[in-house]
Amino acid sequence: MARGTASPMDCTSNIGIDGDALRKPLSGVGQYVFNLCRELDELLPRAHFFVYTRLAPEQIALPSERWTVRREHVALLRKLPSFIWLKTRGARLARQDRLDVFWAGRTIHPGRGSALRIAATVHDLNHHLVPGTMERATRYSHFAWFDRDVRSADIVMTNSKGTSDRLSHWVGRAADQVIYPGVRSDFSPLDSTLRQCAEDALRPLGIVPPYILAVSTLEPRKNIGALVEAFINLRRRGALEQHKLVLVGARGWQNQSLAKTIEANAALGIVLPGYVPDDMMPGVFSLADVLVMPSLYEGFGMPVLEARAVGTPVIVSDIPELREAAGGQARALATSAAEIENALLKHLLPPHGPMPAVRGEIQSWRSSAILMSHLLVTA
Repeated sequence: MARGTASPMDCTSNIGIDGDALRKPLSGVGQYVFNLCRELDELLPRAHFFVYTRLAPEQIALPSERWTVRREHVALLRKLPSFIWLKTRGARLARQDRLDVFWAGRTIHPGRGSALRIAATVHDLNHHLVPGTMERATRYSHFAWFDRDVRSADIVMTNSKGTSDRLSHWVGRAADQVIYPGVRSDFSPLDSTLRQCAEDALRPLGIVPPYILAVSTLEPRKNIGALVEAFINLRRRGALEQHKLVLVGARGWQNQSLAKTIEANAALGIVLPGYVPDDMMPGVFSLADVLVMPSLYEGFGMPVLEARAVGTPVIVSDIPELREAAGGQARALATSAAEIENALLKHLLPPHGPMPAVRGEIQSWRSSAILMSHLLVTA
């Protein structure tokens, strides 16, 4: 492994990662991990990357062909919950590869003996703050291993200062480094020609301006139910008659009541395009009149950065991590439907132009990965 002041470019280390973080379609955590992996692939051309997973290679988003996939070869054991597999079978495979460092992109790692050094990224503290919003297997795994694995890691990274502060309070260890999410270069304001191209491409998905946008998995922590309630109330009162509500993201869990509400009010203009390909997302953000992120809790809030980069105004719930992501350029409010209604009315009536794009204030993925590469391959 490279030591001291050696350049990360010269690193010949064996670096392992948790492959389930790269499962398609990529979640918010998956986008964070994948974009950093893609940059690390270029920044560390001499490193050897190993991906440990139960999944088939085609189910994983890999940055390049030089990443070696260590897949579980026993079909029955592929059915193990992901973190149990990582702690047992994944750990065994990692030890065989004599890793210099294992990066736990989902925080929980395979154990101290799996690599010379363990690096763990903490995205949120859901199991402490909103455990009822988590899937059962994930919740149990986090209660069993999360705190212990954070304390035992050699390097702890978070995606925001707010997450680092909460980590210090709940687990007793702050981050060694905050690695902020970046924004891809294609997230930038659209000129009239590109705007028309985006409209043409998104129309088959039912995404047609004017619309209010939310980008998240439809699960309880995201509080999409309050946004849907606010939109329905406004439409029933005759407000925002031309606007649709576009909810981009996977269907999620614990959302039967929300699904029924959306289905019963679909005629009011609630659009569920589901997963939208990554290359179309800059257009999705750019054409929106406003992005609303009313989450009960977030570790950061990458959609806020992406909206800011294209110049789309943002409304967020009043929590430290989302205020941090917004950089002081969003309307922060409580998480109730009534507050969301008022904020939408203030923003959309009367209509006004979008806030200026602030791309210069937003870190690139390359900058984030450069900082991370030094942590991974130097001591």
